[in-house]
Amino acid sequence: MGSNHDESGWLNEQDGQLILRRDEAGRWRLAVGFWLWWKARKLIGKRVRVQGVRGEFDLLDVQRLEAI
Repeated sequence: MGSNHDESGWLNEQDGQLILRRDEAGRWRLAVGFWLWWKARKLIGKRVRVQGVRGEFDLLDVQRLEAI
């Protein structure tokens, strides 16, 4: 199991993949299930807070996603 992360930044979409552009530079690809993706689509282009577990080098398995 990977390390836990609590990140904030701008939520974007690229080729159907949710992307978090971090406030502290860099980015994460976000792995979300269908229901969380459905909720997140209205947050694209807005600042968000994401909590999750690192799944791969630049992939975060999202456990929580909320607008800030």
